[in-house]
Amino acid sequence: MRRLGAVSGILTLLVTGLSGGLLTGCSEPGGLEVSGPARTPAPVALPVHVSEGPGRPGLSRPATFEIAGVVRLTRLRWRSWGGPVAEAAGTVTGPWCAAACGDGPREARVRFSGRVGQDRHSYYSRVSVLVDGFPPEQHNGLRDLRLFVPERQPRA
Repeated sequence: MRRLGAVSGILTLLVTGLSGGLLTGCSEPGGLEVSGPARTPAPVALPVHVSEGPGRPGLSRPATFEIAGVVRLTRLRWRSWGGPVAEAAGTVTGPWCAAACGDGPREARVRFSGRVGQDRHSYYSRVSVLVDGFPPEQHNGLRDLRLFVPERQPRA
């Protein structure tokens, strides 16, 4: 019995010594030193909207969207939203494409970009529309269109 107590005491000393050595063996004599910049908290993500114009509400992932009363996007299916760029597929119509669009809407890809931060929201400020089947020169009128962004509200 005495022998078992002695072995147990030796094991306890060994484990204590090893764990203490492991914990302090990797640090500098003056203690553990942490260097480098402190982590900053991730920025709070603002809700992202897009606006059809003055007096119109901000929209998030709209199913339909009108640009300057001339380009009408419908059946929008969003692949991404809220990042630097938002992308969707859908259809496009409007008076600008009466001859080229034929009898109905054309399939299109839409890309919103140019996020602008406002008070408690951010808004996409640009849009590009790529219409399937249109030659590149016809897309120029639908590239990088400016969108309405509400002005910041004055702080009280």
